[in-house]
Amino acid sequence: QLSVITVVRDNTSGFIETLNSLKEQSISEFNWVVIDSSNDRTAIPSLLESLDQPADYLWVEPEGIYPAMNLGARISQGRYLYFLNSGDTLFNFETLRRVEKDLAATSPLWAFGRIDFWNQKGGKLAEPNWDYTAEQHHRFSRGRFPGHQGVFVEKQAFEDLGGLDTRFSIAADYHMICQLSQIQTPLELRFVIANFTQGGASTVSWRTAQKEFRNARKMVFPPNLTNRFEELLFGVKAYASHVIANRRSTSR
Repeated sequence: QLSVITVVRDNTSGFIETLNSLKEQSISEFNWVVIDSSNDRTAIPSLLESLDQPADYLWVEPEGIYPAMNLGARISQGRYLYFLNSGDTLFNFETLRRVEKDLAATSPLWAFGRIDFWNQKGGKLAEPNWDYTAEQHHRFSRGRFPGHQGVFVEKQAFEDLGGLDTRFSIAADYHMICQLSQIQTPLELRFVIANFTQGGASTVSWRTAQKEFRNARKMVFPPNLTNRFEELLFGVKAYASHVIANRRSTSR
């Protein structure tokens, strides 16, 4: 069984999109865990009353997204964990059925599929195709890696790694992907899993994100001369791309 974990804080409109996406799924035999830290303690529970299959709901004091995701994982009931946070949506009504079929056929430690990225104006962003093996070879330092909206991981493996490292404010899920990549090659799901709208912490706090991603890589991959040179090269390219993107946005 699959556990879908949704973290929400003061984002009722985004939660409605996520809820509707899950209600539209062609299967209903999944465990939905909702961790809510909203100031209004009534908004999310009232929306969940419309479900035919009840969600496991818990309100907690706000301590950050990663502690909330870890809590959702702890109380989940499924063999596999999937994090679909407030505002994220599944690609179409068949997504979870296709995922469960592929997971049941091969029983991988973890699996990932593609994510479609959108800007806050509703425009789809062009994402280049990338190869997992090539990016793993470069320690996922080139900015291409499986995002958590497209990742499914065995609960036992997640727990064995200690869950998401809450010392990170942005890159804990990236750190987890780096760790999983050292244990087993994932099953690559050959279809789009989810839609993600940019504008979250990792896309807004650019400097913090780059620093945390770099630290996450250092924690997982042993540093050497080649790694250090690649880090420097990637840092220069990432900064240049960030400057260019900012100039384009301010010129519009």
